[in-house]
Amino acid sequence: MLSCLKKPLTVGTLLAAAALSLPGVAAAATAGPVDLGTLPGDQFSDVAAINAAGTMVGQSYPQDVRLRYHPVKWDRQGRISALPTLGGEQGSAVAVNDAGVAVGWAFDGHEGVHAVRWAPDGSVTALPWAGSSSDAGVISRTGVVAGGGVDPQGTRVSLRWAPNGSVTPLATLPGGGQTHVTGITGDGALLSGEATDAAGNQHAVRWTATGAITDLSPGNQGNPGATAAAINDFGVIAGTVTEAGRPAPVVWKRDGRQVRLGWPASPASATPRAINRAGVVVGSGYVDFAEDRAVRWSASGTTVLEGARRSAAVALNASGTIVGNVESVAARWDADGTETILGTLPGGQYSWATGIATDGTIIGRSDRSYGWHAVYWPAS
Repeated sequence: MLSCLKKPLTVGTLLAAAALSLPGVAAAATAGPVDLGTLPGDQFSDVAAINAAGTMVGQSYPQDVRLRYHPVKWDRQGRISALPTLGGEQGSAVAVNDAGVAVGWAFDGHEGVHAVRWAPDGSVTALPWAGSSSDAGVISRTGVVAGGGVDPQGTRVSLRWAPNGSVTPLATLPGGGQTHVTGITGDGALLSGEATDAAGNQHAVRWTATGAITDLSPGNQGNPGATAAAINDFGVIAGTVTEAGRPAPVVWKRDGRQVRLGWPASPASATPRAINRAGVVVGSGYVDFAEDRAVRWSASGTTVLEGARRSAAVALNASGTIVGNVESVAARWDADGTETILGTLPGGQYSWATGIATDGTIIGRSDRSYGWHAVYWPAS
């Protein structure tokens, strides 16, 4: 497996490059990922999140048309253990905070689906909700949990659970329908998400701890509408608005002010995926049919991280190290833009990096002859 080391391209350089094709420079071999394996009897696994201590959470499942998910966690050494459900067979852990508290969903003994919280010792607690089903998607540093549920009328709503388990339904837009939480600040005071209005248009929104909603894109209409992909600890939200029928990248400051992010194509079409505490945003920008390029937006401007090949940046840590993929193989970009291709499991062709911890440990997945496995790349 080879690393590719390349300096970042500014937008001006990208536009000057013919057909966006600039050659990479091969470098020394690099170690591939570590296989996180599966529970006994399963063939596939996915890792969803990692905390600062190296605890990872996700799911393991068999090669079965029913896709029977089993919630799991891995320790810093990559050792897997099962997490309990509420008496049913299935569940999935999707987020974990630095205290080691994980959240997700699990079946009860009657196949009811409930949002759950797993303590560091693995014990499970159902989070209360009066509707027919619920699930948890994010957790703050302080233990605030958010997710969604189906209310007694059958409508999908968003929910916030305080550390003591009390639940607060999050407001919808006037006359609107479904909502979806996408992120939470470290203190749990603000949440990002998306909501539909009375006409069915999607809006980027923000909620406070009381459930009050702010429409961040009130004038934005049409398909695909507006999105709120992620929020940082200071309440800055990265997402998109619709311009000329395409998603244009923006951030919303804590005061609700919208700031346009640059992209050289016209009309603009780029999608933020993550934002760190420093306000650095990463994602991908569209350049041609089925072709995107990994991109970083920062105070110094727009930087195309990979100018020659199909790529995307999906996550970054506080130090500015970015992860994503290049031509369906996991990649890392250091803060100075240096690119490293991370490789695959032995016999695999594809891998994806999906998250990165404070210390630089990277999580993702890779194929191999008998299925997909969760993997991690230890911090160097």
